[in-house]
Formats: sequence, structure tokens, C-alpha cells
Amino acid sequence: MFPHSPRDDSRDVERAARRMARRAARRAGRSAIHSVLIGGLIVTFGLSLLANNLGLADMSSILRRLWPFALVVVGVAKLFVDRPGSQFWGLVMIFGGLWIYADQRDWIHVPFWAVFGPTVLVLLGVMVVWRAFSTASARADSAETSAYISTSAIMSGSEHRPVTPFEGATLNAIMGGVKLDLSHAEMKGDTATIDVFAVMGGIEIYAPRDWEVTSNVVAFMGATVDERRPGQLSAGKTLIVRGFVMMGGVEIKD
Repeated sequence: MFPHSPRDDSRDVERAARRMARRAARRAGRSAIHSVLIGGLIVTFGLSLLANNLGLADMSSILRRLWPFALVVVGVAKLFVDRPGSQFWGLVMIFGGLWIYADQRDWIHVPFWAVFGPTVLVLLGVMVVWRAFSTASARADSAETSAYISTSAIMSGSEHRPVTPFEGATLNAIMGGVKLDLSHAEMKGDTATIDVFAVMGGIEIYAPRDWEVTSNVVAFMGATVDERRPGQLSAGKTLIVRGFVMMGGVEIKD
């Protein structure tokens, strides 16, 4: 075998930098498309109101017929948002907008909520199953599975206080509660990720004050609250909390 040279290290760094630049460019492109779609929708709605108020056109009847397409446009825009759960709710909004329009035109004769509600429940169940398999795969790839916490509370409660260096976690709460106490924990590496999923449930996360916490949680009829008091010094550790909450909540405390 040939010895590893400093030139090889510099090439690896350059390749990694190029990959990061390409990812940043893709994210910027998606964000631009999202902004253009939402901005175009707002401009269209404003021009329609202006034409109606000035008597240039009777836009009220047109808006009543075409307003479901606003849901479709917002749903398409959410497909370009690089946040957990955005693509899921984008597809839901597209499906809902098209169904409402088809119902208005009498193309279908099935009540909207008779299909929409059960379909959302099915999709939520699929998300739970997918998260279970993806978590098992992530744990199988880890050499120290004890550093990774995976727990689900279904109509029950679960509490964890890790004693080994914390690597990450997957927390699921369905009509139940999960508590993860990291107030005295050490982080393995400089970054750890917690994936949360709560439906009519609550998740409490206790993190040290000197950890930076980034929240990327999508909430639908729910909330994510960071109640920590600011610390004086930073330990150079970053905790990323991401996932989806529906009719529930995620609280980050110290």
C-alpha cells in the first residue's frame, strides 16, 4: 500500500468543499423558487382585489372558483423547502387543493373530509413506520449504539438520562410524553441531532446552557418552545432538533 501524503489530504478537503458549495447552491435555488411562487401568489391576489375594487372586473366569483389553486401553489412551494416535514405537507396541500376544486366542479361525488382525514392518518402512520426503520438503520451503522437513544411513548411516558457521551436521539410521542435530560451529559463530537415526532403528545428536552440549539421542527397545530436561559460561555457544541409536531409540543429547557 502507498503512504498517505499531504497532497491527498488537500485533495480530500477540496472535494469536500466543492460538495458543500454544490449543496449550498441547491439550497439557495430551492429557496429562490419557494420565494418566487409565494410572492407571485401574493401579487396575483393583490391585483385581483385591486381590479375588483376599481370595478375593472368581477373577481369575486373567479376567486371563489379558483382559490383551491392557492393551496396547490403553496404546496408546490413547500416542496422546495429544505426542512423536515415540508415535502409531506406540500403534498397534502396539493392533494387537498385539487380535491376541493374537483368537488366544486362536480367531477367527484365523495365528501372531501371523508377522504382527506383518513388519508392524513394513513400518511402519518407511514411516517412512523419509516422513522422506525430509518432509526434502526442509523443505529446499526453506529459502533456505539448505547450513545444513541431511541424511544417511543404511545399513550404512555418515557424518561431518559444518558450517562455515556451523547451521540443523538430519536424521540416519538403519540398521545404520550417523552423526557430527555441532557443537562449533565457530554456530547460525542461537536454536533448531535435529535429527531422528534409528536402527535397529540409532548417532548421535553433538557440541554446545557452552553450548547447551541438549532430548532428545525415543523409544527401543525402545535409549537416548539426554547425556554432556556442564555449561557455566558459557549462550549462549541451544537444540538440540532428537527422533526414534526401535530397537536402537540416540543419544549427545550435547561
